[in-house]
Amino acid sequence: MTQDRCPGVLRLHPAADGHLTRIRLPGGRLDVTGLRAVAKLAARGNGIVELTSRASLQVRGLRDQDARWAADQLWGAGLLPSPRHDRVRNILASPFGGRHPAAVLLADEIVTPLDRALCEETELALLPGRFLFVVEDGSRTVGRQRADVVLVASEGGERLRLELAGRRTTLDAAPGDAPKLALDAAHAFRALSRADDAGGWRIDDLPDGAGRVARALGGSVLGETAGVATRPVAPGALEQSDGRFAVTALAPLGRLEHATLTALGALLETGVTSLRLSPARTLTLVDVPAGRVGDLVSDLEAMGLVATPDSGWEGISACAGLGACASARMDVRAAATRRASARQERVDPAPAEHWTACERGCGRPVSAPVTVTATSSDVLVELAGTTTSVASVDGALALLAATDRRR
Repeated sequence: MTQDRCPGVLRLHPAADGHLTRIRLPGGRLDVTGLRAVAKLAARGNGIVELTSRASLQVRGLRDQDARWAADQLWGAGLLPSPRHDRVRNILASPFGGRHPAAVLLADEIVTPLDRALCEETELALLPGRFLFVVEDGSRTVGRQRADVVLVASEGGERLRLELAGRRTTLDAAPGDAPKLALDAAHAFRALSRADDAGGWRIDDLPDGAGRVARALGGSVLGETAGVATRPVAPGALEQSDGRFAVTALAPLGRLEHATLTALGALLETGVTSLRLSPARTLTLVDVPAGRVGDLVSDLEAMGLVATPDSGWEGISACAGLGACASARMDVRAAATRRASARQERVDPAPAEHWTACERGCGRPVSAPVTVTATSSDVLVELAGTTTSVASVDGALALLAATDRRR
């Protein structure tokens, strides 16, 4: 196995625009204190913060020697409870936190003890930075994630079923015991990885990984996870199960400027409890009284966020691109911005679409059916399983526009 180079707070990643730090947010949760700390880091860097496909944050433009200073700021804000576990606190959950009408479980009641117990396990600090936990509360709003360990609420939330690398198992637990079951699976993965003496970042990297982990816990694999449609996390207001509302805004291309962070901090101080990030690179404010929804949507739009549907930005993403990555061959962010404007003209929802400035495909969502990739000689457009080579960005935009018109 090659070296695990996933960035964190203590291990910054060099990029063309400076070093970046990745801040894990279990469950995607960020309160006003944490937001202020992130804004402070952004001011130290180049002012750009990115939302990742794992509902984390990346601050760009830092110096390598800023790592200790950044860690001190985040520790003081409660975002780095265990420096040793910095890169392994990868826990996804619905941005509605169990408030969605279809949810049968308060996801926070699983995420919080799971994160706390993970940070108490010395051995699990050695998990690879790509290892991923998911808590599914029944709302199906986390999206399609290639997760290693998934706790799926069933039976009205009275039990959580264990899934491993996309495979159902015979194992389940009551909510109070579910975090231990998830961590037992992580321990089993670590033991098998050492026994194989070949390493592996994910359960799928091990021969019969899911089956062997399940058997180590006294269970077995039942088969592939049944395909269940996910519910998109879309811009706009959603009525919660308690009658209040959750308001979701999309950050175009997953980027937040320092001014936006400052404005969000001021907004949170007016009484909205917290922000919740999703893998769709959205921000959700929960527990909003009905009377505040209209003003809140206007406030978010004034910050440069998208808080209403049909903007053209939904489902479109891009890697860092020129100026931020030394491998970039294309200004994918400018191209994706042009593409978002064109997507507004569609009468049906546009499929997820990802633009990358080189063949590495950084940031590509698992479920993106449309990709545009810059190579050393051309631009490749993958659409409906077919790859077409065009000479330029304009050619890619024209091809996609033609496809839009045929729908």
